[in-house]
Amino acid sequence: MADSPTRTLQTQRWKACREPRKYSVNVNGAHFNIADLDPQMSLNEYLRSLLNLCGTKFMCYEGGCGACIVVLEYDDPGNTGKRVVKSVNSCLFPIGSLLSMKNSQVTTVEALGSVKTGLNPIQERLASHNGSQCGFCSPGFVMQMYGLLKNNQTPSLQQVEDNFDGNICRCTGYRPILDAMKSFAVEGDSRQKGTLTDIEELKICKKTGQPCLRIGPDETVGCRRSEDGNSALFFKKDGTQWFQPTTLTELFMIIQEHQHDGIKLLNGDTAKGIYRGDGPYSILIDMKGIRELYSVNMDAGGLKVYSNVSLTSLIDYLNEYSSKSQSYSIIADHLSKVASDPVRNSLSYVGILVQLWKHRTYPSSMFVHSEAQGEKLHIMHIVEVMPYVLLRILHVDMFGEVILNVYIPVLSDGESMRTFKVMPRAQNAHAYISAGFRAKIKSKDGNQMVESISMVYTGISQDFVHAVKTENYLQGKDITSEATLQGALATLDKEIIPDEKNPLLTSAQYRKNVALGLFYKFYLSLLSDQIVSPRNRSARSVLHRPISSGKQVFSTRPEEYPLTQPMPTIAAKLQTSGEAAYVNDSLPLPNELYANFVLSTEGNATIDNIDINSAMEVPGAVTVLTAKDVPGSNTFMPLPNEIEEVFCSGNVLYNGQTIALCVADSSDTARQMTSRVKVMYKDVKPPIITVDDAIAKQSFFPPTQDDLIVGDPEGAISKSPFKVEGEIRVGEQYHFHMETQICRCVPTEDGLDVQASSQWLDLLQQAVAGAIGTDAKNINIVTRRLGGAYGGKATRANLVACAAAVAATKLKRPVRCSMSLGTNMKSIGRRHNYLTKYKVGFNKDGTLNGIIFTYYCNNGCSPNDDEVGVSLIFSDNTYKCSNWHIKPIALKTNIPATTWCRAPGSLQNIFFIETVMEHIASYLSLDPIDVKQRNLYAKGDITPLGYPLPYCSIQDLYAALLQKAQVKTRQDAIQDFNSKNRWKKRGLAVCPLKYAMGWVGGCFLCTVTILASDGTVVVSHGGIECGQGLNTKVAQVCAFVLGVPINNISIKPTNNWCSPNSGPTGGSVGSELNCLGVQKSCEILNERIKPIKDKLPPGTPWNEIIMKCFSAGVNLTAQYWVWPEPQPDYAPQYNSYGVTVAEAELDVLTGEHQLSQVDILFDCGESLNPAIDVGQVEGCFVMGLGYWFTEKVIYDLNTGALLTNNTWEYKPPSSKDIPIIFNIELLKDAPNPTGVLRSKASGEPPLCMSSAALFAVKRAVESARAETGQKDYFSLNGPSGIDTIQTSCLVDYKQFSL
Repeated sequence: MADSPTRTLQTQRWKACREPRKYSVNVNGAHFNIADLDPQMSLNEYLRSLLNLCGTKFMCYEGGCGACIVVLEYDDPGNTGKRVVKSVNSCLFPIGSLLSMKNSQVTTVEALGSVKTGLNPIQERLASHNGSQCGFCSPGFVMQMYGLLKNNQTPSLQQVEDNFDGNICRCTGYRPILDAMKSFAVEGDSRQKGTLTDIEELKICKKTGQPCLRIGPDETVGCRRSEDGNSALFFKKDGTQWFQPTTLTELFMIIQEHQHDGIKLLNGDTAKGIYRGDGPYSILIDMKGIRELYSVNMDAGGLKVYSNVSLTSLIDYLNEYSSKSQSYSIIADHLSKVASDPVRNSLSYVGILVQLWKHRTYPSSMFVHSEAQGEKLHIMHIVEVMPYVLLRILHVDMFGEVILNVYIPVLSDGESMRTFKVMPRAQNAHAYISAGFRAKIKSKDGNQMVESISMVYTGISQDFVHAVKTENYLQGKDITSEATLQGALATLDKEIIPDEKNPLLTSAQYRKNVALGLFYKFYLSLLSDQIVSPRNRSARSVLHRPISSGKQVFSTRPEEYPLTQPMPTIAAKLQTSGEAAYVNDSLPLPNELYANFVLSTEGNATIDNIDINSAMEVPGAVTVLTAKDVPGSNTFMPLPNEIEEVFCSGNVLYNGQTIALCVADSSDTARQMTSRVKVMYKDVKPPIITVDDAIAKQSFFPPTQDDLIVGDPEGAISKSPFKVEGEIRVGEQYHFHMETQICRCVPTEDGLDVQASSQWLDLLQQAVAGAIGTDAKNINIVTRRLGGAYGGKATRANLVACAAAVAATKLKRPVRCSMSLGTNMKSIGRRHNYLTKYKVGFNKDGTLNGIIFTYYCNNGCSPNDDEVGVSLIFSDNTYKCSNWHIKPIALKTNIPATTWCRAPGSLQNIFFIETVMEHIASYLSLDPIDVKQRNLYAKGDITPLGYPLPYCSIQDLYAALLQKAQVKTRQDAIQDFNSKNRWKKRGLAVCPLKYAMGWVGGCFLCTVTILASDGTVVVSHGGIECGQGLNTKVAQVCAFVLGVPINNISIKPTNNWCSPNSGPTGGSVGSELNCLGVQKSCEILNERIKPIKDKLPPGTPWNEIIMKCFSAGVNLTAQYWVWPEPQPDYAPQYNSYGVTVAEAELDVLTGEHQLSQVDILFDCGESLNPAIDVGQVEGCFVMGLGYWFTEKVIYDLNTGALLTNNTWEYKPPSSKDIPIIFNIELLKDAPNPTGVLRSKASGEPPLCMSSAALFAVKRAVESARAETGQKDYFSLNGPSGIDTIQTSCLVDYKQFSL
């Protein structure tokens, strides 16, 4: 966080180094006194706000993104002489807990290395592997890897790949990050390994014998020995008391003394990432200092684990003792799927059980193995210790009692156990459903008899734990009998009644299906291969994911380097070292204030009253601003756009609309104020949320685009020998930029200085000027880089900027407004969602005759960012048809105004036509690959909008990739696999791409200056660097045209006075148009330089040439205004082409699936930087995987509230959701005659081929459905989560057999 500390607290940083006391903490080798601070303050906030160590980022404050990871080291309480080293989420870790850990030391990314002093090998390799694009997530990845290598300098490839389950990256697609980190593995490339002792490269302190760490990039400090101090460390502040007992006796004395107060026992304190409103508590007891609670004892009967043992440590112990019981390795594997590595490092086993006791709806997958295994808890109350079985604890009054330990028994002879956790994505997600099974089987007269069985589930309903009736039925039954299997399934089917009340839960049918399927898996695992048929054996296993890999193939022109050179982004090292600064990393200014939005809680109502009295009573509160306080126009979208209010003035348009702005002396105070503002409503009406509701209620915006009619589509369809019609839906997608919406406004004598995280400075300048009622000339905006954007910061960044500007203007003080993740997700719109209906006529070979599309596009509450009327150019994709009728309809609903999101409109429209081709193939019983190939455009064809295709290469690309990817051979192998396996299925799909790239509307002013003193070059342009490599490509073009080393070039932050009137950086054209502007500017300079250069001797150094030019009065600054002239009939500047082959494997019983292989062939022209363009292709594709599979957006249909507003419920892809084999090839020898230096854009087009993954899974589903005799066409909407996929398989438990 970026709370404003007082100057006194800032200077304590240095005082503490010189005067360590018992309340000191060690950060990067320096001691800091925290005696006067709230011990509940998060370590992240402390590092950033008080120590100004802003390399550690934050986004979610839930432990769900990994941006905040640091490494913590301390003396092992359970093993004298050993040190514990672990990565932790600093956003969840309270600073007070550091005092409970003897000789604790926090290491942040600043301590590892810097560009000036030298990078750590981790930082170096992540940068050199092109694993950092926007860079916001990079420090978190670096620190997570640092924690692994501190524990194990020679990890395996598998250990490395398993390590990043808590780190999210929206930019890269993970592959280059994993490659960089796997270079440290024992099986990695020996040429990259270097010396692993370089990981620390820290001086050894003579006083302590410990490493002396840097506290920042350019400074080191002396070390001090930590003081043990009093074991009963104690804080008392603002009615809250913080205790840190060191013995159980002290613990119970504190509990007894405060038995009438709200008490919270702390260990990892990770639950606050889920239950933020938990409490209130006045007594906080940190148990980490109680040494006896770290014990782990193994005896003949089982493993006794005390309550302070972390999940990570428990996993290690279970693996260590796995020879004692088969169940231990199973439990260890199950626990490794709980949360993420940094969370497991802090989370205790007992802590999860306590949360389950406190929150009965807590979806703990851990419960299933604990209960199935028959674990016992020992609960201590002052003098007595009582044993409890797990189920009983749910009904015990735990006040004044402490769970001492858990006893995990070994399995007895003849017992078997299995557990399952079915999640929406591969890792770091709570379970849709979990199950644990334990059975004892006894052989008798050649039969396998059930002596005992335990069947435990979570995710069915709050009260359903054991399948008691099924357990009773199986008692004494022979499991080799088909009758036993079906009898058990029939019993289980009746007793499982899933809860249907919670809209966040998957469907009741899905959860019942999976509950039955998981039991079937376990049942078959009890039987030998002699009993289980070969086709059914695949039911036993879960999907196994090998270590991921991939190839990147491209060509370059070495003679033109640095042009076409595959190189990392020029800021990569700054990003991996944590030195790259984002808006919220700016140090607080004197008198700076912090702002937080108050959001509406109704979706369609009128504001009756806003009561701010309680909010203003919070110490540090400054003001609460509402619509009446806006000095100018109360809209963040300037004319000619429709009004979108900064603060709602009366009519509430959606749940989450901004109503007021709380301003305070710290961000924490502003958040407290927000919770106290009371908004009363009247005229509350049911909100219109869905497309269907809007259509039913005729809630439409006026059309912005006429229907597109080409030929006679109705006639062509009616005359066609074959016809199909249907509908398909796609949902919203949150941009998930790791840097949320943020702006700082500072009043100056020159007007208002604005630090904005925006893709469109010109529009933001207009919006801010209008909101505060001043001229645009008084608004000075600077943007260096964005921590991701993807379209979400084009127009939507105006909201937070206008609000901050209003506050700064009214109060005449600097104001910083940073949205929390929840506020961002609730108040800012996402990708447009659609319902599309189609009618198609075609011939017996699948060739198209006529197509009718009706697009119903949900624009939310405003049409400002409408895309449905401007995206028709993508409706045909690569397919030729002479007759079209396309009807675009914009819907008005009570959700935030939907906005542009990477590949806006094109992603959806291309999916719709691909669905049509799939439907045609299904109807004709043909292979979709062949049907698509027959309809591909050829060179010279005309598109529905009348645009010719003079350079169309799609037929060649399509045929080439089918051959390179060995599609026919793989299809045969898939068919063979599917015929031999009933419960695992594979599928393969191909998607081609034609992406129309338009330059019209992209305008940028570019300036290149050569400095006479030394010949170095300064470049400013109107584009925004948001991870796409714009600045790097600009520098490469500049270096190439001028003929100077790229290190001589500096790209300056974008501002609105050097590059005024610039358009948005979006639509994939920002990089190439700014490269064009810089190219032209450099050519102007070359013309000026040439006469002087020609007079000088050959080989005259560049700097001398420039000095001679200066002396001769040559203007060494050149500008070029990029204003692309439209092509004839406003045709695209060019088209990009590509083809994707995707292969998937599906678990029919659960819906879980994985991409076995993806091959992409993409026409990037002659790439300016293949490394960057490959990264764009990978990042695009993986973002698409989220859209098609995991990123569900769910509303409360009664209030319009967004329910998927955090990392707990909203799941972008993680590092194990990417293809196992991920091959990218940039088309060779394909210069683009109408592009910049023969190149093509790469930022968005590949995203439109990601639906190949969904169609590959659909092929697998089709195979599963065929097993039931069902071969009729069905559609898969986007997103189709594992629940939709599994229920589409039409599984019935009556199909289960031995």
